Amino acid sequence: MDYYSSYKKTPVPRISDDKILERILALKKNSNISPNVFSFISSLAAGFKKYGGVTRKQYEAFCEIEESYLHNESRPSDWALQYNDKHREIAHICALYYCDNPPYYGDLSYRLLYDNNFIPTEKQYRALTENKYSLKVLQSHYAESKYKVNDYVSLRKNNPTRIRESTNLFVVVQVAPEPVTTAAKGTKKYKILPLDNKETYIVEERWLKKANKK
Repeated sequence: MDYYSSYKKTPVPRISDDKILERILALKKNSNISPNVFSFISSLAAGFKKYGGVTRKQYEAFCEIEESYLHNESRPSDWALQYNDKHREIAHICALYYCDNPPYYGDLSYRLLYDNNFIPTEKQYRALTENKYSLKVLQSHYAESKYKVNDYVSLRKNNPTRIRESTNLFVVVQVAPEPVTTAAKGTKKYKILPLDNKETYIVEERWLKKANKK
């Protein structure tokens, strides 16, 4: 008999309180939970039925998720009362960035974008909006636009785009057509149109330069 066939797995301790399963199923019915949370909750419920309970780590993860969804339904905190349109705007900008750059803050971002009644806790809000990546995104978003509609621009030689046009001359047709999705300086986006083509492109500010029409 070799080592692996003689090895016996140590049973994983599980919490088997049926009330936990009831809580899991109740949260699963919440129409505002994100796809990621729904997947986790579904897996948790299936595991509970199969193994007769959940592990301590699974239970702690569930409690954290449950609390984040239930706190919004309780009495509003001082923070919730102070949460205003500017907070929502900033949170929305950062949420769009993280939805485009998973996996961090995925569930929080989903709720901010798709649940109009959701108010994050102050801790959640600060973690999402005050980290070094979000601060760069916000800086680019709120920075004054370097170019305006009808300006002529050219692509810089070091640009990473795959735009191939006969002439390197474009006109700006829209400023900020899409949210900032790169945490770096000069990442506000522009929709540009080649002078000899009808196909438009979305390009970040840092890859453009001023051009004069000849």
